[in-house]
Amino acid sequence: MAALVTSIVITALMIAGVIEYGKRRPVDRQTSWGEAMLGSAFVFMLLLMVFGVVPDRWVRLTDNEWGWSVEKMLFTEGQFIDGNPITFPPMRMDLKKVSDVVVVIQHIVALVGLPLLWLWWQKRDQKKAVAEPVSDFGRPLVKGS
Repeated sequence: MAALVTSIVITALMIAGVIEYGKRRPVDRQTSWGEAMLGSAFVFMLLLMVFGVVPDRWVRLTDNEWGWSVEKMLFTEGQFIDGNPITFPPMRMDLKKVSDVVVVIQHIVALVGLPLLWLWWQKRDQKKAVAEPVSDFGRPLVKGS
């Protein structure tokens, strides 16, 4: 459990570091060779944490510490309604499949969240245009008139 929590905290701190660095770094500044190498190593480590370490720690926790396996059932077919025309639920679900579904959901969140983070990084200098007030005739209002 400690390994999973630690890996999640490290990943969250890495993402927070990207956001904080992006807020402070001037957009018009050129990237040096060293900054590019350090940034690429950082992004590689972030991807390794998101797609490798965190899911691995989750699977190890559920398999080894909690004992989720294919023998332990969450529900079986006909557990709630076992009739001739209707059987509910119509399938079996073991705890190992639940663990795998959690990993798939984590990957989907990462596959949506990381491109959003990259998009924010690319568009962090763009400010929203402030609409100037217009008169009843469609012309912009001028101060002092």
